[in-house]
Formats: sequence, structure tokens, C-alpha cells
Amino acid sequence: MPVEVKRWKKVWDKCPWSTAFSSPLWQGVVEAIEPRNETYEWEGIFTPLSKISLAKGFLQGFESSVPGVPAGPVSEREPSDTLVNDYWNDLNRRTSGRFLVHMRPDSPFTNTTFKMISTPGYVLNLKDRDKKLRSHHRRLVKKAREAGITVSKARRESDIDAYFDMYEASVKRWRKKSSRVYPKSFFDDIHRYLIGTDAASLFLAYKNEKPQAGALILYEPDRAVYWHGSTISNPEPGSAQLLHVEIMNTAANNGVTLYDFGPSAGLQGVERFKQGFGAGIENMVTVLGPAKAFTSYFLRRKRR
Repeated sequence: MPVEVKRWKKVWDKCPWSTAFSSPLWQGVVEAIEPRNETYEWEGIFTPLSKISLAKGFLQGFESSVPGVPAGPVSEREPSDTLVNDYWNDLNRRTSGRFLVHMRPDSPFTNTTFKMISTPGYVLNLKDRDKKLRSHHRRLVKKAREAGITVSKARRESDIDAYFDMYEASVKRWRKKSSRVYPKSFFDDIHRYLIGTDAASLFLAYKNEKPQAGALILYEPDRAVYWHGSTISNPEPGSAQLLHVEIMNTAANNGVTLYDFGPSAGLQGVERFKQGFGAGIENMVTVLGPAKAFTSYFLRRKRR
């Protein structure tokens, strides 16, 4: 039975561990490109879920979001240990043990006997952003400013087009390593439903009106989340560093306390880039259902 979106939104607003990816607004955008929504409510707890396929479609299951993106269950009040235990048993029953639920570590639903694995992400307290910025990044930020790089929020459809052109080019460069490719309509929907609200912003770094790098930022009450980014093949040196510095400055000026760089998929260059801002590790948690074949295949896929 479909959930009542207004009630879900009300619960999400009040939930202290909710994330941008567990909101009905975000799930609505995702549903537009992948209509496999299986979100459900149980005892006042809303769980974003989508149907997924593994092993070339032979294994069917349910996932709260893509790996490394926390979108677990939300509720208005912190549940008792008994309710948490009953919740996992109900989810296990509904899915025949074939589920993957990704959460941040502050969620009370990490209290479970089911198998869990951790995915490292990078988070920076914005009050420390100046003193923790490492010298290499600091030099590149200065160089980008001297070269005339400017950073601004996307406000027009042409900005979305410019970002998608960068993304499309990057997909071609990373074709064998990209786990998911998004169509232009997905970014158009993000522009239509999220950008310009308090839910998301797209920032672009320009030089002489030519885009160099861009980043899509989602907002939660206490943090700005870097969800997606792209650059041209040979951007002006320091463009990406200046882009994130200006995003963090904007977020801090709006009362946001944390900047969430997200996971790095084990890519050392990406990890070094995030560490260059002084970001520390925050381990996201994935709870795996007990269905042996489904869980085993997921773990093998994760190791690749």
C-alpha cells in the first residue's frame, strides 16, 4: 500500500537522524527515472526502499539507496530497543531476507543482530574549514582565484545544460568505472523539484563563462551533502578546490555546521582530495538481510 507522502514528510522533518536521501522529495525524483519504489510505513516508521536486481536479474531484492548513500528508516521519536528489533523482523519477513539498508551511524536502527558492513565517508566541521585546509589545497585555491575562477549557484536551465555536458563527458572518460549513469531528464527533474528550494543547490565554477567544475549539494538541517560532481577534462588548476571552498562558505553563512563529502568508492585520488580539506572519516552502515545467496552476491559485488 502506498505511503501517505504528507505524513512521511512530517515525520522526516522531525526525525533527528533523517538524511536528504530518506526524504519523500528525493525519493520522488529518483522514482521518475527508476519507477521501482517500494517505500512502506510500519508503526509510524517510514523506510525508503526500491526493488533491485543482482546477478543479471536472477536475484531480486530491496535497497534503501545506492551503496554509500544513507537513506534508512525515519520516525518522529527514537524507538525502543524492542521496537527496533520488531522492525527488523518485519522487514525481514516482507523481503524474505533480501534487503540492503544504508544508514548513518547515528541512526538507532543500527542496533540490530543482522550482519552490518561499513562504508567510509568524509565529513568536515565547517567551523574548522580554514584551519584544516591543507597547504596544497590552499595554494590551488589562491591560484584559481588569481586566474579569475568564479563560483556561483545555478539559476538557469543553461547552467543545468552546462553541468550535464560536463557529466556526460566524464561518463565517457570513466565508462568502465561508473556504477550508474543518469539521463539528462534526471538532472532536469532535480532542477525542477529541488534546486531553488531549501533542499538542494547546484554550484558551478566558471572561467570566462566556460564551466570548469560543478557540484550538486543536498541539504539537511545540520549538514550540506556533496552528492554529485563533474569537471571538464582539463579544468583550470584549483577549480575544484575553490568550488568546494565557496560551497562550504555559503553553507556556513546559512547556519550549516557540517560538510559531508560522501564516500570515495575506494579511489585513493578522491580520498586525498577530500582529506586535503581536513575532512575526517564517518563510517556509514549497511545492514544486510540474512538471505544467503542475495547477501553473498552483494558482498562479492562490493569487493570488485
